[in-house]
Amino acid sequence: MKQDWDVLIVGAGAAGLMCGIQLGRAGFSVLILDKNNKIGKKLAATGNGRCNFTNLNMNADCYYGEPALIHAALEFCPPEKLIAEMERLGIYYRQKEGYVYPYTNQAATVVEHLQKAAGVWNVMVVPECPVKKIQKTDKRFAISTDKGQYYSRYIVLATGGAASRELGGDLCGYALAKKFGHSVTALYPGLTGLIAAGDFWNQVAGTRIQGRFSLQIDDEVIAGEEGEIQITKSGVSGIPVFQMCRLAAEGLQKGKIVRGMIDFIPPMDPLQVEHWVKEYGFDGLVPAKWIPIIHKAKRPEKILKSFFFEIKDTMGLERAQVTAGGIPAEEVQVKTCESKFVPGLYLLGELLDVDGKCGGYNLHFAFATAMMAATALIEKKEI
Repeated sequence: MKQDWDVLIVGAGAAGLMCGIQLGRAGFSVLILDKNNKIGKKLAATGNGRCNFTNLNMNADCYYGEPALIHAALEFCPPEKLIAEMERLGIYYRQKEGYVYPYTNQAATVVEHLQKAAGVWNVMVVPECPVKKIQKTDKRFAISTDKGQYYSRYIVLATGGAASRELGGDLCGYALAKKFGHSVTALYPGLTGLIAAGDFWNQVAGTRIQGRFSLQIDDEVIAGEEGEIQITKSGVSGIPVFQMCRLAAEGLQKGKIVRGMIDFIPPMDPLQVEHWVKEYGFDGLVPAKWIPIIHKAKRPEKILKSFFFEIKDTMGLERAQVTAGGIPAEEVQVKTCESKFVPGLYLLGELLDVDGKCGGYNLHFAFATAMMAATALIEKKEI
């Protein structure tokens, strides 16, 4: 295999593959190196194996992080543009309530078509090849690996973040960026469950509540969302909880008091609940396992609308779906994702301090930043 390339991409995930395909199609010689034994390992597992890759209900409020970068990514690549690119790669789609999936409902379809497109455009992808060191010379980068030394005019870091360790998540991308002078914010688990205080959770584990979960930090309710709340042996999980995991983690790290609250019956106001309980009792309002817990309260009918508990921790980066935090957005050009410190270095997706809520937003951002960087490089080539 040759040593000199136009572009070397570190990471064969969503962002790395999409960026490589765009560049290969434009005539660049592209090498993608990945430390995992399988290409697109995280991508194949995303969305419970269904790969919710974008969402038709897309806006900046679906993200945490630097607004300028978020707006630039969504302006450059709205959902319709990403869907059109997926169709160009042979990936038809379906959508449900705005959530967009491959028509097969299988993440493997997306991985396979990205791999196929990489092959069509002569993009070389090498698995089990972790990058040890990258150095910048006058006109090119030198990349050291266990499989040899490579050189390229441009470098794209698309390693993903530290979440989902069993799927290859680690700190390598941040470490490589730091070597070039970039900083990294505190990292938090995103899109995972929360561990709560109390010895009763094991008694109600496995139950599901169609309710509203709210997050309170230092006596102020800062967020809330309705949906299915899943109860675990150690606390709460489910999409409403995932959406606020980042906020809880950040609050805990800052030493604040973090509490969760469940409203078991959002459609009823407190007075309606009180009347219902007097007339019919608790049966039919909550899962049977919860009734003994609720009966222990002084005013059990009040508990149904505001069941408070202390949050002790998150379920950690090991079980998180995404990393919150990362390389500050002000350290990159917002319209191209090129480093402000090192010309020719591009930083994509989860490495940046931008993370989205559950619903395809994180994958969309990964693909969008990949297309932004590729477009910028193509424009440089044309000049």
